[in-house]
Amino acid sequence: MATFTSSKYPALTLQDDKGIWAQFEDGEFETSDAGVIKRLRAIPEDEGIAEAKAPAKSAGGDDK
Repeated sequence: MATFTSSKYPALTLQDDKGIWAQFEDGEFETSDAGVIKRLRAIPEDEGIAEAKAPAKSAGGDDK
């Protein structure tokens, strides 16, 4: 799973001749589709789309 953010266009919709392949809501889009992840990672940084970093997992396991 990967999460992407769109700082320039929070309601960005990406589509091609086959239809919509990514739709951001409130500046975020989450997907597990490897093809979509690859396409989003290939977009130049100056377009304002970035992959959100996953929070670091604690090494201690469950915190109950």
